[in-house]
Amino acid sequence: MANNYFLQTYTWNPWRNLAVEKYLADRIGEGDMVLYLWQNDHTVVIGRNQNAIRECRAQLLEEEGGFLARRTTGGGAVYQDLGNLCFTFLASPERYDLDRQLRTVQAACRKFGIETKFSGRNDIITEDGFKFSGNAFSKNSRCNIQHGTLMVDVDVSQLGRYLTPSKEKMKAKGVKSVRSRVCNLKDLNPAVTVEAMRQALKESFLEVYGDFTELDPAQLDNPEVQETYELYASWEWRYGKSPECESSYTHRFDWGEVEVWLKLHAMHISEIKVYSDALDVDLPEKLERLLAGKRYDMADLNLAQETADCTEEQKARLREAVEWLAGLWAAN
Repeated sequence: MANNYFLQTYTWNPWRNLAVEKYLADRIGEGDMVLYLWQNDHTVVIGRNQNAIRECRAQLLEEEGGFLARRTTGGGAVYQDLGNLCFTFLASPERYDLDRQLRTVQAACRKFGIETKFSGRNDIITEDGFKFSGNAFSKNSRCNIQHGTLMVDVDVSQLGRYLTPSKEKMKAKGVKSVRSRVCNLKDLNPAVTVEAMRQALKESFLEVYGDFTELDPAQLDNPEVQETYELYASWEWRYGKSPECESSYTHRFDWGEVEVWLKLHAMHISEIKVYSDALDVDLPEKLERLLAGKRYDMADLNLAQETADCTEEQKARLREAVEWLAGLWAAN
């Protein structure tokens, strides 16, 4: 028996919204189809296999009150604000039909006189080739997922601000985002608002799939969603899942030039080599020992405790070097 469900939420936190998506996916039964609408505010979402520091200036984003989120699907990094609407189709394998799901989205756009097509890169684009929707996919034995974005009135100036990769030398493994020409649906028809698009998708879902049951968002206030939220909010999930990468940095201090080569695994410093022309020949090795195994943002570094056996001059220089490296992390 075919069962259709519709859910929309009005919380703007990406970790919670993605936790709700997982909660729904874990409860899909045979014959079930769900359309879930949600929004994130001031957020960069990266793909499952992307390197956080390669794809965005995460520290800047968070300092400015934004969120970095990692989804469970593949694909590239995207910036989202409240001018964007996210949609997710969740279905048991026998109900999953990408063409039908895309028709639902396209029918919603057509209500505003906007004709669209699906590109080979998993994007929905205008007839002129401008991207307004990126899609990603995942599946397991009980649930197939398609989720995507709809750029209605996104502040596109923020895309370059947060999605521009670092200029530091870096060789990183992982999927790199593909930058595309983008547009807002509101530019094509000023009548398109996020709320209007929510309603259009709801109507299109009814037209394409027939009657549905609307789910109560109150049922999402439960321990399962909270547990997944805490996982998705954790540093280990957002940064520690980043693929291995290598970085090298050089800086001249008053006491000498330092070149640091880092190898990162799960965003921890797995290998480090320091070169320097400083007169203190022990300083490079002390810096290596200080940082080996630490998180890349050095939030787990207790400088006072771990330099207790150093001279006052060495402590000051090590502090300078650590502050410099931490500043580079912040600039990424």
